[in-house]
Amino acid sequence: MQLHPLLSNPMTQSLKRYAVISTITLTLGLSLYGCGESRVAQCNKVVTIANKTKNLAAPKDMSGLGTLADNIEQIRTEVQSVNVQDSKLKELQGQLLAMYGDVSQSLKMQVKATEAKDKNALEKAKGDLSAAASKESDIVDRLNALCTK
Repeated sequence: MQLHPLLSNPMTQSLKRYAVISTITLTLGLSLYGCGESRVAQCNKVVTIANKTKNLAAPKDMSGLGTLADNIEQIRTEVQSVNVQDSKLKELQGQLLAMYGDVSQSLKMQVKATEAKDKNALEKAKGDLSAAASKESDIVDRLNALCTK
């Protein structure tokens, strides 16, 4: 019995080997590409951490502002630690970080102004806090819109 000449040709065997290796490489590549976190998963992480601000109690007096500022700074640090790949989500994460930083800084400035009994500095810090906090709803709305796509 004689083998078919095409099956015993070294060139044909080489092409078959190349096809198998290419298929395996493509399959692994596509599998690994799918292993990254989706935008939805990244959104959920950012939103879950950001929602911690809802649990923060408003201080009853000026002495509690420092603690509130520290709590907001902690949440800011947690949001910052989320590894975000999506460019639009990364932009919103940056805006959220800036807003939390501004809120925290304004609260700390209110504490200092109160301790120094500086009414002008206190009014400025309150204005800065109001301006920073007013950005939150816009950022949250855009974050929710992006995350529901």
